[in-house]
Formats: sequence, C-alpha cells, structure tokens
Amino acid sequence: MTIDFPHGWWGTDLGTARASMGTYELYPTESLPAVDPSRFDGTFSWLVPDAPHDPLRAMEVAALGEHIVLPAPFKRFMSSQVLMDAIPSCTGCDFDLAPRPVPSPVEPSAQLVRFLRDQRDAVIWYLYLRPGAEPFVLASPWLLEVVGLEEVDRDTLVANMVHASDSFEQFVHRFWLENSLWFSVNEGDESTDEMNLYLAHYQAAI
Repeated sequence: MTIDFPHGWWGTDLGTARASMGTYELYPTESLPAVDPSRFDGTFSWLVPDAPHDPLRAMEVAALGEHIVLPAPFKRFMSSQVLMDAIPSCTGCDFDLAPRPVPSPVEPSAQLVRFLRDQRDAVIWYLYLRPGAEPFVLASPWLLEVVGLEEVDRDTLVANMVHASDSFEQFVHRFWLENSLWFSVNEGDESTDEMNLYLAHYQAAI
C-alpha cells in the first residue's frame, strides 16, 4: 500500500518575517511561497550556468546508479562539487551521498537514497523512489538506514517521514533560496529580487 506521508518543510527562521521555535521548525507546505518551476530543466543553470562535473563525485553517482535508477537532475547535481558548493547552509548541512539505496522501513518496495544531512543529524534528507512513480524528497529526524520498526513503531516513523518537495530540483532551489535569505536577513548578505519576492510573501502576512 502506498503511504501518504505528511507534507511540510523543515526550515529555519527568516528573521522577523518568519519565526522558528528552534534551529528547525516544520512549516506547512501550504504556507510556503510559490516558486516558478519553469526553469527546472535539470541543468541547474539558475544556480551556476555550465557547472562542471567533478570526476570523483561523478564516480560516486555512477556507482550508486548501478543499484537503482536515479533521476537525471539528481545525477547532474550530485556529480558537481561546484553546484553543491553553491548552496549555503546556515545550520551546517552537508551533501552526503549514500553509497547504496536502502529499502524504506515502512514501505519495503520503495528505496531511499540519503543525500543531505544536518551537521548534528537533526534532519536528514532522502530521495524517495517508488516503482513507477516520480521520485520526491523526504526528510526525517532519523538515519533511516539504521532505524527500523524494531526501534520505532510504524506510526511514529510515518508521522516523522515528511514529504518535503515533489522533485529534487525543486527542493534544491527552495533550500538554496531559504538559506541565502537567512544570511541576508540575519547577517546582512546581499539580497536579490527573487529573495525579496520570497520574503515579501511572509511580510505581507504580518
């Protein structure tokens, strides 16, 4: 049976425009500003045009691809150190590609591929792959490679496996935008029109 995971976004504060009770807060998907998906073509040219592949990263992705079919945008991004380095993180998150997929602990026909984790493992992000379905990004407070039903009951696992984004590129874009905004509103970094428009969504609600 296909599981309908809860939807949401584990994010940080955006200054006074959006508060957070801790390092991370789970924000409802419907509360997030809309993003323009028209430029999500798998090249990540909106981030770094013509970003080069990194031979070592590309080898890691190719080795992972021997075990599971990966979406092209995922392979493109995770094969480029330049693209990964272009994503800031105000909480010390690192792109950390798992060497192998693992079965979902609550949906064994699905596979999980870890690709990003908080420095203290407060949140870990996975590519979630179901047979015959579009991959999406799932976030969890646990390393799902090692946690299972013997440690955590099924209902608790499902409730904390959050559908964060419908696609990998969409996730990377919002993660980049939100973290860039955090440094802008909290550290005074330069902002862009896109960042200001995103922030205006929250300021209009204040």
